Amino acid sequence: METTLADPLLLADPIRRRLRAVLAPLRVVYGAMFGSILAYWIVVQVIRKVGHIPRGRDVFAAVDWLRYPLYVLGLAACAGVVVTRRRLFDPDGVIRRAQGRNLPELLSILSSNQVLVFAVGEIPVILGLALYFVGGYLVDFYVLAGLSVVALAFAFPLAREWEELLKRVRTFRPELFADPASSG
Repeated sequence: METTLADPLLLADPIRRRLRAVLAPLRVVYGAMFGSILAYWIVVQVIRKVGHIPRGRDVFAAVDWLRYPLYVLGLAACAGVVVTRRRLFDPDGVIRRAQGRNLPELLSILSSNQVLVFAVGEIPVILGLALYFVGGYLVDFYVLAGLSVVALAFAFPLAREWEELLKRVRTFRPELFADPASSG
């Protein structure tokens, strides 16, 4: 049964299908970001197994304290996922960005924003990998990779949240939802 626009609680089926079509590639990118964490872990394990553990500890002993600001940056990136996602997907901001745009353009903007949130979630594991290569501390990599996993867990694009956002946009920009078949 087709959902009509008269029902304020639901999006029309064509809009929901379009939303699913946008979310599908985002979830592939999300999976790739998680896969990259696994790939970094494999690289670290291979380096350990072949015996080429970075020997930077003695060289960098005088500046070993620099590890801790990088931990703080990793934590900040984890928090940055939550803050960035909240700001980029704030209904009022999305409604402002929807001005002069059609629904496919708006969905494209939201999709790009979501990829940006994913990228912020990847920052801690990259810092951990760099710390491992420079200082040889395996715990640095593990802790920061764990922070990336947590950050990416917060970044997962839920269809329910996107639908709620589009419902809010529809209250202010109903013309975007009038005829989804004709808007591309």
